Amino acid sequence: MSNLKDFGAALRDVYVQDPCAVLPNALWKTIGRLPTFQTCIEWNAEGEMDELRAWDQEGLHVYWNRRRDLGNSLRQITERSRFLIVHDDHFQQLDPRDFKLVKPFFRIRHVHKNISSHSLSSDFYIREADPQRECDAISDLIGRCYEDIHPSPQEVKSWSTNPVFDPSLWIWIMDKQRNAPAALGIAEIDRNVPEGSLEWIQVLPEYQGKGLGKVLVLELLHRLKARADFTTVSGEVDNVTNPERLYRSCGFTGQDVWWLLRN
Repeated sequence: MSNLKDFGAALRDVYVQDPCAVLPNALWKTIGRLPTFQTCIEWNAEGEMDELRAWDQEGLHVYWNRRRDLGNSLRQITERSRFLIVHDDHFQQLDPRDFKLVKPFFRIRHVHKNISSHSLSSDFYIREADPQRECDAISDLIGRCYEDIHPSPQEVKSWSTNPVFDPSLWIWIMDKQRNAPAALGIAEIDRNVPEGSLEWIQVLPEYQGKGLGKVLVLELLHRLKARADFTTVSGEVDNVTNPERLYRSCGFTGQDVWWLLRN
C-alpha cells in the first residue's frame, strides 16, 4: 500500500503528461476520492514509477502502468470486482464476454491553441448563470435534455461548493424574444493542474441545429485559455447525438477511449 499524499503526487505527475490516457475523468474528481480507496505504487528495477492502482470493495478506479499491459494485479482485481474502468489499451487485452455490461466513453482534450471565434445569432445572447438563485431553471433545462438524467435543484447547488467551481464558467444562451434559456454550458477549473473540464453542454431540443452547442464550447474555451493549460471532455461513444463530433469541430483532439465494465 502507498501513502495517500505520495500516491496523489505520483498520479498528478503522470496525469499532466497525458491526461486522457491516465484517467477517465478530470483529475480533481479522483483526488477527492482517494481517502476512500486502497492505493499502490510499484517501481521498476530502474527506479521509475511503473504502475499506479486505486480500488475499493466495489471495483477498480485507477489503473495506469508504463508498459500499457495487463499485469497480474489487474487480473486479480478483475476476478473479485463488481466493476472496472480501464483504458482501451488494457481493454483490448480482456475478453468482453466476461462482463455483463461493456460501455465505452471517449475522452479528448483541447490545448488552447487556435480557438475559433464564434458567431451567435442576434436572436440570442450569453449571460452567466447563478447556481444558487437559478438552481431550479438549471435542473429543469438539464432534465429536458435527457430521458434518464435529471439532477435536483439541491444537487445543482452542491456543484457550486466544489473547489473547482468558477462562476464565470456557468453560462446561459438566452432567447431574446422569450427572455428564457435556450442552452446551458458548465465548465470547471482545477488550478492545481491547471486543467479545465467541460461538464455540461446542453441545448434544449427545440433549439438544436442552430449552432448553440458550438457557441457554448468555444465561449468556455476562450474563458479558460488564460487560466488552464488544457481542457478535457468526455462522453458516451454510442450517444445518438454524437457529442464527440461537436467537440472535435471545436478543436478537441485525441483517440483515448475508456471502458466501464460490470460483472
